[in-house]
Amino acid sequence: MSSGVRRGRLPTPPRTYDATWANQLVNQLELNLSTTNLSSSKDRFNVSNVTADRTYDADSTTVAELANVLGTLINDLRARGLIG
Repeated sequence: MSSGVRRGRLPTPPRTYDATWANQLVNQLELNLSTTNLSSSKDRFNVSNVTADRTYDADSTTVAELANVLGTLINDLRARGLIG
């Protein structure tokens, strides 16, 4: 596990479905994500001249279109605080 990522203990799963356990699991996963500080990484992705594009045809595309899709993904992840 990389340095900067903190692990929290997940609740032990029950033998049958338990809504309380499911809620505890979701809460712990959200806590784990919120304490993972990926945005402080010194390895930052820098993109420029990106036209927002979230769709491409895998059978007929261009490098420029794929670059726009990738740039859009990077910008979206950065806006959500998931990457630096």
